[in-house]
Amino acid sequence: MYAEEKNREEAPMVKSVRRSFFFLLLLVPLLAWLSSHAADKYVLNRWNAEDSSVVILDEVLARESESPAESEGDWETENVRIRITYRNGPKKGTTEDLDILRLADSRLALLPGREYLLLLDTFDDGFQQYSISDRYRIPVVVGFITLVCAALAVLAGKAGVKALCGLFLSLFLLLGWFVPLLAAGYTPVPFAIFAIAGVSIITIAFVVPKRILWPIPFIGAVGGAIAASVTGWTMIALWQLTGLENDSAVLLFSVAPHLELRGLMLAAVMVGAIGAVLDVAISVTSSMAELYSYDPSIPLRRLWRAGLNVGSDVLGSMINTLILAYLGSSLPFVVLIAMEGPDLIALLNDPHIAQEILRSVAGTVGLLLTIPVTAGAGVWWIARSHSHHENRKEEVSAD
Repeated sequence: MYAEEKNREEAPMVKSVRRSFFFLLLLVPLLAWLSSHAADKYVLNRWNAEDSSVVILDEVLARESESPAESEGDWETENVRIRITYRNGPKKGTTEDLDILRLADSRLALLPGREYLLLLDTFDDGFQQYSISDRYRIPVVVGFITLVCAALAVLAGKAGVKALCGLFLSLFLLLGWFVPLLAAGYTPVPFAIFAIAGVSIITIAFVVPKRILWPIPFIGAVGGAIAASVTGWTMIALWQLTGLENDSAVLLFSVAPHLELRGLMLAAVMVGAIGAVLDVAISVTSSMAELYSYDPSIPLRRLWRAGLNVGSDVLGSMINTLILAYLGSSLPFVVLIAMEGPDLIALLNDPHIAQEILRSVAGTVGLLLTIPVTAGAGVWWIARSHSHHENRKEEVSAD
């Protein structure tokens, strides 16, 4: 009898799993294909085809290499005759044979049947030169993003949908508001704090189910971000970093020399650490809330210690995640250093290494201070809520 009841209870769960697998297997790939097709149509309709076009490479007809003496500089180039079909512009649907110029050791393979971006350069004397600049990958990128998001929504259910909504709103805040402000020349650090506060509010609203607890992780996350900014700014001032320690910063400075690059470096540290800081703040908040829910008479000192202990346990993995993320983003530079033969003294004084140390140390300090700030905010908020609840009970009893 017990086995039959257990099987009867498990039957709906099995059906639910099968239904989710069915949707994942059939509808998710279909949705990914539809989104890829829609993105392709949208991009091609809006593409400015005056000096560039999306083309299908039908065939590579011939190759002719040029020696460095014949080429400009020391780069060996090659002329490649290809047959292409235009996908947009005035020549849409037509096939044409033309010559393109490219580097002989280009890592972009020309594969028949694939789609590429064709550029047309017109010189002062009227000479025109075609080149293949890159692979046309927008539909594939959109398709894969849709595939992953749909799979997450199907497998994780409501929690997955909420996580995706929080992520997209956070990206919209950063890319639609924060980045344009930086490009316009506004001071990065204050607006980085505002952006982090906005991302924290969005994430907490979608992740923390109890609204009464929302102020606790918010205070902890913003406090940790401010601590990271103070630490980073101190290190930048003492180490005399200029913000020109990587190639992208140098390129940005050449285009917009009026921007405050040191502030941009610090803002990057703060935004990069907000995910780990929020994770720690929410973990500490959840543990303290569970303890108080289990035992409302728990002493506040014990609640404080519990928040610190949980934060300390989470801290190890979060620091590991943060530093490994920074290492992964600069892995080509690390490999270059390893090939040249590392010198400890030179490494410690290198500005590129100093920038990576700055990111790691400032992010770690932000994580460290997030724990006591969140625990203190939790004790204060829970004590305040408890006092308010007791006063309400006394008022009700008096009535």
